[in-house]
This record gives sequence, C-alpha cells and structure tokens, in this order.
Amino acid sequence: MPHRALALPRSPSWLPITIVASIAGILYSSWPLGYSLNPVANRGLASNLEASGQPYNWLFTLLDITSGLLVTVVAYRLYKRQYGRRNSWWILGAVVGLAMFGLLSMLDAVLPIDCVAPAQICKPVFQDPYVVIHGIASIGSVNGLTISIVCLWWVLIRERRVAGRIRWLLHSVLVIWFGFGLGTAELIYRNKSSAISQHVFIVVCSLWIAAMPYLVQRSLVLQPARSRAAGLQN
Repeated sequence: MPHRALALPRSPSWLPITIVASIAGILYSSWPLGYSLNPVANRGLASNLEASGQPYNWLFTLLDITSGLLVTVVAYRLYKRQYGRRNSWWILGAVVGLAMFGLLSMLDAVLPIDCVAPAQICKPVFQDPYVVIHGIASIGSVNGLTISIVCLWWVLIRERRVAGRIRWLLHSVLVIWFGFGLGTAELIYRNKSSAISQHVFIVVCSLWIAAMPYLVQRSLVLQPARSRAAGLQN
C-alpha cells in the first residue's frame, strides 16, 4: 500500500520558532537596500556593503549579526525538539549545520573586510588577515547551510515524508543551491561580476532558513508512530 503523506499536527508551539526563522531569513537578504544606500559596493560581493568606510556599513553589519543570532536561536530550539528521538542523526546534522551557519555569519559580520574591489586598489588576499578570516567564516557558513540542506533533503526524500509537490520543490532547491553557489564561486575566482548570481544564492539561503522549522517538524512528525509500529512488530 503506497505511503500517504500525513498532515502536520496543528501545534501552536511551532509558530514562534517559525516566525523567528522567517525574520532571520529576511534580515539575511539585506542586499536590496544596497541599491539605494550603496549602489557602487552593491555591484560586487555582498560583503562589500559591510566593508570598513562604506556608507551605512554599520546597518548591514547589524542586520547580519542579528540574522546570525536569530538563526543560532532557531538551531538551538530545533535541537531541543529533536533531542532524544530515534533515528535522528540526519536531522541532528541539519540542525548542527544551521547552527554553524548562524555562528559563522556573525563572525563574518563582526570582522568585515577593509577594502572594496574594484572601487579600491586592495592588497593581495593572503596579505590581509581580515580578508582571510572573513573569507574562512563566509565559506564555513555556506558549508554549514549546505550540510543542513543535504541532511534534511536526504531524510525527507528517503522516508517519503513529504508530498510529491514538496518533494520536487526540495529537488529544485538543491539544484538551484549548488548551481548558483558554484556559479558564484566561479565568477569570484575569475574576478567577474557575481552580484546577480550571489543575490539569488542569498535569497535561496533565506528561504531555506525560513523553511527549516517546517521541514524539521515534518521530518520528526512520523517518528513516534514509526517507533510504535516497530515495537508492535517485535
């Protein structure tokens, strides 16, 4: 008998964490403000908006720190909800990846770069410690969110815990994530404009952050029933 996707229980306790995750996602996508507040820096990397000496850099830094802090809170709450569940290692990996993203995003924002290319003549990357640390934190945060996406994608697809439409949506998110992520990295490596590619990538990040509570809830909702069924079979 084919498995039917079950409806989520209407638990109001999930509403606050979903709202916090949505706010974090919105704050993380602060680049649209750059078109009016700092259009020159906005043509390059999103990190340029936070660079030392740039107009309104304090605002973009504050938004990123706040976003990272809220993401960390969301990850902690999700960890508390999944703790002790059976067969939840993949879910735990997704939550830990989200926490990595939040913490490293804050570090990324606290230690901004101090030179904006091509508007300025900057030192070679490895001669500037701020750029090195900023780059490590930025890449680490992206890797954390990648872990989160892959882990939850695997759980939800493997266990068939989502309907067909959502399953295809998850496939699409994964393809877009890696497509625009690798595309942005390639453009940066070639010193070409990566603004549009990176902005799309950031939006996908924000959407994933906002969707995390729902997806974790979906990945957990059948576990008690599955555990009881296994006990009856034994």
